Formats: sequence, structure tokens, C-alpha cells
Amino acid sequence: MGKPLLGVDSTVTVGERAMAAANVDMGNPHAVTFVDDLAEAGSLLEAPGHDVDVYPHGVNVEFVVRRGEHHVAMRVHERGSGETRSCGTGACAVMVATAVLDGAPRGTEYRVDVPGGTLSITWTDDDRILMTGPAVLVARGETDL
Repeated sequence: MGKPLLGVDSTVTVGERAMAAANVDMGNPHAVTFVDDLAEAGSLLEAPGHDVDVYPHGVNVEFVVRRGEHHVAMRVHERGSGETRSCGTGACAVMVATAVLDGAPRGTEYRVDVPGGTLSITWTDDDRILMTGPAVLVARGETDL
């Protein structure tokens, strides 16, 4: 998934509540915030508030809870889309932010649960993020153009 870039931390808001957020760029911007309960993210029908000085073009916002050692769960609001069942770069950003907080050595594998399934993510010694997980068909359709 590429090389993560860590930026200056910021805040995100849900309603009147402001929360600290780690700034992780995976080729697209992510604000990662840790919460006690994923319900704290709200409905995610609307984008959480963010610092426009840090993210002038918008940001994907991940809400994260710890489930155990090297194991987290997340919900994400993808900019321009709303809440999605999975976000590969978001899950990688979550792993990076968590590993930094944990002081985990490179090569430590993390489990990241998303509404669409479970991913295994590792930050390698050569500063790359590896992600593995299932690919599942979730919809099928036809259209006439």
C-alpha cells in the first residue's frame, strides 16, 4: 500500500465534541481518532468536521477502538462518499497510527476489523505497508447507457 507519511496532528469534530486525530497520509489524507465506542462516530452520513488548515481538500476520517493487543476495529467516513464498509488506505493509516502509539517494532502484524471484514496489516522494515484480506463481491448490477 506504499509508504506512510506522518503529519502534524489535528482534531476532528462530531457534533460539539472535538477529538484529537493523528495525521497519516497513505497517498490520500487520513485523520485517525481513537474512541471508546465506535458509536461515537455518529451516523457518518455527513462528514465529521476537520481542520481545513491541515486538510484543505478534505480528509478521510477513521474512528478506532482497541479490541486487544495488535487488534483494532474502525469505522470510516471517506471524503466525498460518506461511510463505507471498508477502506484499504484507511485501515493502513489506522495500523500506522496505532503502531506509533504502541511503540510497536516494524514487522508487527495488526488485525483491523472493518464493517466489511478483517484485514491483516504490517509495517515493514523498508517502510512499506502490506495489507492482506478477503476480496468479496458485495453487489452486482446492470445499466443501459
